[in-house]
Formats: sequence, C-alpha cells, structure tokens
Amino acid sequence: MLIILKTILIFLLTNFGNGIFASKLLKIKSQSFTIISLLGILSTTFLQTILAFFLPLNSYIEIAFLISGVIGILLFFKKRDFSYLEFRKNINCWFYFFIVLILLVGSFSPYLYDHYSYYLPTITFLKEVGFVKGISNLDLLLGQSSFWHIYQAGFSNLTDGFLRVNVYLLALFLIYIYERKQWVLLLFIPFFLIFIQQPSPDLPTFIIALIVLNELLINPDRKLLLYLSIFVFCIKPTMFWLPLLIVLESFSRKNFKCQMLIPILAFGTLFLFKNIWLFGFPVFPVSIIDFNLPWKPSQEILTYSSQIGLMKSYDMHYSYQQIKDFNLLERMHHWFTIGWKSVFNFGIILSVLILGFLAFRRKEKFYILLFICVLLKFILIIIFSAQYRFFIDIYLVVLFLIFKSVSQQKSVFTAIITSVFVSVIFMFPGFVQKFNVGKKMTGFSWYQLYKPKENNLVNFNSEYKIGNLNFHVPKYPFQKDFFPSLNIYDLKLYDYYGIFPQYFDKDVQKGFYQRKLTEEEKIQLKEIISETEKYNPKVP
Repeated sequence: MLIILKTILIFLLTNFGNGIFASKLLKIKSQSFTIISLLGILSTTFLQTILAFFLPLNSYIEIAFLISGVIGILLFFKKRDFSYLEFRKNINCWFYFFIVLILLVGSFSPYLYDHYSYYLPTITFLKEVGFVKGISNLDLLLGQSSFWHIYQAGFSNLTDGFLRVNVYLLALFLIYIYERKQWVLLLFIPFFLIFIQQPSPDLPTFIIALIVLNELLINPDRKLLLYLSIFVFCIKPTMFWLPLLIVLESFSRKNFKCQMLIPILAFGTLFLFKNIWLFGFPVFPVSIIDFNLPWKPSQEILTYSSQIGLMKSYDMHYSYQQIKDFNLLERMHHWFTIGWKSVFNFGIILSVLILGFLAFRRKEKFYILLFICVLLKFILIIIFSAQYRFFIDIYLVVLFLIFKSVSQQKSVFTAIITSVFVSVIFMFPGFVQKFNVGKKMTGFSWYQLYKPKENNLVNFNSEYKIGNLNFHVPKYPFQKDFFPSLNIYDLKLYDYYGIFPQYFDKDVQKGFYQRKLTEEEKIQLKEIISETEKYNPKVP
C-alpha cells in the first residue's frame, strides 16, 4: 500500500503539472484539479503515442515526462493560483476512508485473465520496442494497443512498475467527487474497485464518461469535454457515442466552432495511423477499408476473429454455423437464454428503454441526443458482437441519471457498505470462487501493507524458431512473460490454418507478416505443440 501511495502521489503531481502546460497550450480555462490532471494524461498519451512510432517507451521517455510535470508544478506555485485546490475544503473523514480502501483493494494481485494474456504483453512490447509494424500478425490482440496501455507503458519503468495506474485514476475520481460535491458518484466506487488491480482500459472509459456526462450538465466549455471524450474513444472505440454526443449537443446549442475540429482531426489521425501500423486496418478489429498492406493479418485469422466475436455474443454456447443458421427470432431467443449472463442482456434492453422514457418525458435536447447516441451504439454492437461487457458504460450512464438526485447521506452510507463488502471479497475470495468467479484471487497477505501482491506463479518458457522467427512458448498459457511469445492456443490456431508469423527482415524492428507454412515447418510446429502439451498446464 505504501508503494502504491508513492505511485499515486507521483502521478498526481506529474499529471497536474503536465496538465498546466496542456491547458495553456490548448487555451482551456478550468479551475478543476481533476480536469487539469486529465488534460495532463491526455496530452502525455498523445505525445507517447507519437514517440512510440520511433522509440520504445523506456525510462528515458518516462523521465522526460516526469521532468516536464515538475516544471509545470513549479509554474503553478510561481503563479500562486491555488483555486485548483479548493476541493480540500470539502474533504472529510470519509474521503480518507475511501482512499485507504482504494489502496487496500488495489494492493491485491491481478486476477483478470486479460491482464496476463493482453495487458501485460502489450505493455511489455511497448516498453521494449515501441510500435511494431504488423504486430497483430504475431498476436492479434497486440494490434489493439489501447491508448491507456500506451500511457501505462510510458510510466511502468520507474513510477509504476506494478502497473497500478488504475488505483491512481480511482483516487482522482474521488477527488473529482469532492471537488464537484457530486456525492451520487460515490455509488460507483464499489464497482470500480474490481478494476484497479490491473491496468484495465475499461476503468478510464467509465470514469471519464461519467465525468464528461456530469460536466455536460454544469460546464459550458464544450471544447474541453470534446478533448476528453475523444480520448475515451481512443482508449476504447466502442465509446464513440460520447464524442458524437458532444458534437451533436454543440450543434443543437449553435456553439459548435471550427476550432473543435482540431482535436477530432489530431486524435483521429493518430488513432487511425496507429491502427494501420499495428493491425493493417483503420479500426481494430474490423477489417474494413482494406489498403491491401503487406502486414495485414491473413484472411483466415480475420475470419476466425469475426466468428469468435459472434460466438461470444452467445457466451460460446453455440458454434458459428449454428448461429448463422438461426433466424431472427431464434437469435433473439437464444441471446436472452444463454445462462446467468442473459440477465445483463435484459439489463441493456431495459437501460435503452429507460433512456428513451427520460428523453420522451423531459423533452430536453440533452436527453434526446443522449438517447439517439446510445441507441446507435446499441444497434452497431448488436450487429457486430453483442457481448454484455460492451454495454457496461450504458448501464452506468442510466444509473447516474436515475440516482443523481440522491442525498449525500444516502450516497455515502451506501458506498461505504458496498465498498467494504467488495473489500471483504478480495480478502476472503473463497466464497465467490465456489461460483467459478475470480479463480486467480489469492486473499490478503500482510506484506500488502508495503507493496502490492503479484502472481507468484513460476512460468517456465522454452525458446523455438520457425522460419526466421525466434519466439518463446510459456508453459502456463495465460502468462506471456517475454516478447515475442506464443502460447499453446496461438500455436494450435496457426497449426489449424497452416500459417505462421515471420519477421520482414531479421529482427522485430522491420515488423511482422504471416505466410503459409512449408511441410517441414508444419511438422516442426506439431512437435512444438506436442512438447508443450506434455506439461499439461491446468487451465483455470
């Protein structure tokens, strides 16, 4: 907890300092400590993304951003404008209670499988080599490289080696709540606690979306909110509805200015170039607008990815062919009857209906436009991959609008009780593990008071070579410790389709592409798979 506290303090100072620079450069006037800090994160990530095309996000780059943050802090103290810190007057004992709780829950070991199979490998390759052309040919997920993981990679050498940036973000969200005295937002903290053990890109999208939504109701500066909403989109493209809402709302108020096109073009161009360089297409993982680039993934892998996306809509209960054979009524029926997760499917329908009711009843442009944007997202997600996790932000928006008038006393009391409950689950996870949930949760250890807990699994790796690609194969498939790595599932996928990643040249600097395996290489790959399967890792 002490190490995490140190990390939080460094982030608070660095991001606020860099935010001071960003606000002056962008001519944004805000007296909010949180908003300025988010501008610091946004501007830092923008520059890190540009640098990653040319350099690894190593300790030298991290030191440069730390120094710029310190300079920004010095300018802040020189100006002596302490209005940014007015939130301190609202702080009470419960603020410190939530801070301690956030530190405690954030000190538990990462438990989401995505941390080991996606977050950690992404951050590792960004630290070691920066952007690699066609990285998705090695592992399709690496082609996503969310802006949030770019930001985390840039501060994972010195500041945050345990990858607990989400703990800082939740602490910043708590500051925002006390800054704006919007106590209903405390109700979301218990839910957000489950995301802070790992650098999940979901948490920043949820938090910033709620902040933007709240600011829309009280802040007339649409340019500022557009910057934040575009940043959310770059973290997770399924959040496209948020910048769309800002643009439509600005048009409805007749205060849309051409200057607002600058962040759209700047971030949009960078987002597209990043995806084209890493994935071969403008938007991950959709293979539309094909430039026929030599580093785009093979059609077999792209088809496999789209099929998996459709199957996940039904929680993998049906094969791709079975789903294709469903008529419309059968698709709807099976989507609502796939087990306990179908509760969330009913929930999203209910959420959209509630938003529609609010828009119809209030007849305010804001609610009407919000409903239109959310409905558009709902339709597009249903078409491509109707997984409940893509709709969580909509649940949060609806809950915020329903309960935004709840009193401070009720909000604080409810948030305390539910946050303590979540903390107890992390300390004693045996109960939830009986329901096949949180299998990687490990309970509390006293040393967490000093440093965060990590997965102590010793993962042996073997090194192989096929063609010109040297790669590691972890015996525990969900933990890729080295770059480049291919686990047993990657190998079986490439064996099935008879393709394999290769370097364009002799090393990683020139990027990856995929080619057909020769007969000799097919035999070699099967031998590697057979050798790896001997270890028979217990897949959780």
